[in-house]
Amino acid sequence: MSIPLSRIPAWCRVSLFLWWTLACAMPLHAARKARAIFIQPPDGSVEKAILFTGTTGIEIELPQRNFSREVSLPDGELTLAVLTQVPTKDGPVPPLAPVIKIPASWSRCLILLFPDSNNKVFPAHAVPFNASMDQFPVGHTMVFNVSRATAMVKLGKEEVRVKPGQSASVKPPLEKFGDYLVTIDCAFAGDKEATPLCRSTWRHDPHSRQILLITPEDGGKVPRVWGIQDRPEPDDKNKRTTQN
Repeated sequence: MSIPLSRIPAWCRVSLFLWWTLACAMPLHAARKARAIFIQPPDGSVEKAILFTGTTGIEIELPQRNFSREVSLPDGELTLAVLTQVPTKDGPVPPLAPVIKIPASWSRCLILLFPDSNNKVFPAHAVPFNASMDQFPVGHTMVFNVSRATAMVKLGKEEVRVKPGQSASVKPPLEKFGDYLVTIDCAFAGDKEATPLCRSTWRHDPHSRQILLITPEDGGKVPRVWGIQDRPEPDDKNKRTTQN
């Protein structure tokens, strides 16, 4: 049953109005998000993972070519075990399970998984990366070099040199949508000349971010180049592009 506004006392109407004004003015905080990708997994490997908080399991997909759909993470500092299934009630987390730590300040996280056939609990090594907008702005490229060679990357006029096991951020090559030239070379210790890895033209999206991976090639010496777009999903109002 509805109550006519005229029958609500004036002081109560003022209180309701003030409450509604404050509620509308309060900022909406987006939930913390995470995405994942499994780089060069062996045939028949796992396609999903459980991020176990100690009490709750968060299922996340592990695609090979693109990032997974976003999943929500709890607030606060997190220590997550990467598992294939939630442990039984009161059961311990396997001691060899990959563990990732996500600081409370990270509003968004990208989880990179690399094969580790020696780990029988979960066949991957997990690397979390701070993808919060203030740390990894749209239009930028983050280069991860997990090969044994030094990578020389040139995106448009922006250049960066990345040693093995290190990462580096590259500023946007253009201000707007458009094509730019890409040159990527590598050099192993003792090499007198660099080895070309990529000569191409790529399309710049100023509203997306890009992960560029330099990884070892199975059975070969020359590393492989992976370019993966990180396009936020449409339910995140702080971002403007659609999901991969």
